[in-house]
Amino acid sequence: MALYINSASSYHAELDFKTLIPDANMRRRMSYVVKMGVGTAMDCIGRASVERIDAIITATGLGCLADSEKFLKSIQDNNEQLLNPTPFIQSTFNTIGGQVALLTKSHCYNMTYSHRFSSFESALLDALMMAEEGGAEHILVGAADEKTPTQLKIMERLGAYRNGNTPDEGAYFFMLGLAPATECLGVIEGLYLAGQAPVGEFDITINAGKSYHTASAAAMFKATEAIKDGAKRVLVVNDEFKIALRCM
Repeated sequence: MALYINSASSYHAELDFKTLIPDANMRRRMSYVVKMGVGTAMDCIGRASVERIDAIITATGLGCLADSEKFLKSIQDNNEQLLNPTPFIQSTFNTIGGQVALLTKSHCYNMTYSHRFSSFESALLDALMMAEEGGAEHILVGAADEKTPTQLKIMERLGAYRNGNTPDEGAYFFMLGLAPATECLGVIEGLYLAGQAPVGEFDITINAGKSYHTASAAAMFKATEAIKDGAKRVLVVNDEFKIALRCM
């Protein structure tokens, strides 16, 4: 089952959060990664101009790190008493998907995948299966992750960045549909797991790697940009997990 990429959005400094997230109290309570993810998702939805969303599927490798750290620090500082529940609520992995549902008033399938470097592929596979089963026509799929000073120190001490891997952060969302929109960015023809290989020639191959958790989502966004520039077929590959995404 092919899925059309009817809009795509990546986080950038020019996003107008006041317009995308009009509720000032909601914005104030959001951590950096939540605001980044929700803002990017709302921008993607606005670009697609869909009347409804049938599924919201988000992915994150490590979740809301800053709020998790804040909650753990409050446990230590307050001797496990009189704790503020807000950082804990905001630290859950499905916070971004939940906030998008609240803003769009969507009472639909809402799932979050946290499979480290293969989180986005898992979310995309879920979307493809939903489309094949006929359970959804408009599916929002995206990934978001942040980096924090504490995370950097811990990962450096564990030796995670010895081979030139550098941490990064970002948010990427895609509105996928069973039918093409006017500004359709391409078609996802298939997702290939270990031992499988797509057939045919490709103009460009993008290696997603695993230097950061949103690398595959970033590579897919680059693929849509390549298609805009005239590429007919683009292959996105994650060698580490033997997963390939193909766009045309």
